[in-house]
Amino acid sequence: MKRKLSLLLILFLLLFGVVGCGPEKNEPSGTIRVIVVNYEKEEVFNNLIDFYEDNTLLGLLQAHDEIQLDGEEQSYGFYIIKMCGISAKDYSETYWKIEVNGNYSLVGIAEIPLKDKDEIKFLLINW
Repeated sequence: MKRKLSLLLILFLLLFGVVGCGPEKNEPSGTIRVIVVNYEKEEVFNNLIDFYEDNTLLGLLQAHDEIQLDGEEQSYGFYIIKMCGISAKDYSETYWKIEVNGNYSLVGIAEIPLKDKDEIKFLLINW
């Protein structure tokens, strides 16, 4: 009986140890820096944003209180129209350029993966 109880206790401790070693659900998976630059080349937002495993960049910025990203789904992907209250429609021939770690993004916002310590910059520029 003692042997079974000891074995059960060891199994319980092993199970608790394996489950207890994983990341806590409330802790973020990482942090990104997001910068938004208006048409006059002024930074209107520059801050760190925590993200979790199931977040996407698009969803994260749409839900963010200050950024409130808005746009529309088009045949080639999500087209950004408005960030931080600034609309590309208020200027002629402009769009939101995306840079990831200083490089022009070759994919749209819905395809950019969230990676810890990345810097993602949005610039309203002429095309």
